[in-house]
Amino acid sequence: MTIEETILFFKNNDKFLLASHESPDADGLGAQYALTLALKEMGKTTIALNADAYSEKYRFIDQQQIIQNLDTFDIKMANLEGFTLILLDTNDIHYAGNIAVLAKEHKMPVFVIDHHELDSNRNIRGYTIREASSSCELVFSLLQAMSIAIKPDVAQALFTGIVYDTGSFAYSKTSARTMEVGSALLATGVKADNVHKALYESSSIHALLLKKQVLGTLELELDNQVAFQTMTLATLAQSGASYIDAEDLINIPMQCKTVEVSILVKEADNGHLRCSLRGKGKINVAALAQNFGGGGHKNAAGFRSPWPLADLKGKMLSLLRELLTP
Repeated sequence: MTIEETILFFKNNDKFLLASHESPDADGLGAQYALTLALKEMGKTTIALNADAYSEKYRFIDQQQIIQNLDTFDIKMANLEGFTLILLDTNDIHYAGNIAVLAKEHKMPVFVIDHHELDSNRNIRGYTIREASSSCELVFSLLQAMSIAIKPDVAQALFTGIVYDTGSFAYSKTSARTMEVGSALLATGVKADNVHKALYESSSIHALLLKKQVLGTLELELDNQVAFQTMTLATLAQSGASYIDAEDLINIPMQCKTVEVSILVKEADNGHLRCSLRGKGKINVAALAQNFGGGGHKNAAGFRSPWPLADLKGKMLSLLRELLTP
């Protein structure tokens, strides 16, 4: 859908439940916060709700404390009849966790706002631009097109999401448009140094201990082009960290010159494995993830694994060996 069609969609509907993916990150939260308030300003009924609580370090994004999670949300007291689900920062409802169950139970239509690559076999309804740097960049464009004034708290939320998803304006999807949006947000009074400190200099001692333990699992494969790390529930318990504290660990091996693909396998509460992928451009990790039922974008993707660790690693190395062999 075009931006004009998306705006018309907002005008023609009145009730929206806005959600992001499981373990929501700064881009998903920033987009969720900004769009929720914008729709509310339009007179719409809005609920910002995720399957999981966000990390404490992201609390500064949600200045009005409007983003709820299923652990604290009273579903029985909420009348969700007639709501549309707006899915932010993912184009697959299954990555929204139990929000998918909630949407199915209440027969909610789904509208996607996302910047990830889409499997060509899927057809989704929504505003998706895979060339965009972030979901926050898309939401900024929507607010701009709707002539909605961007207040300081919304500006900070959007800027934070863009900084996070562009690696501080360094990743390949950082475009001239991205820099224009960043400049416009800074012009509202956003302090870039405050955002940097909140994102990258505010983790807990438990997160530091988790980093130490996960780095101890590092294995290098295929002539040091592929880095594997694993995180078990036991590791989490030993460090005292939370699941969300692991989100940045996958990026550490990317600092090595030879590493083309970084893989972090995390054990979830149900014992299943979640696999996160990062690449430098030589390998399209979104296409790699699609082989396992997942997705993402060219340099960042993920999927859930039905196989044990050894089998998963073997399957991935087999594919990567073909892709990385000259």
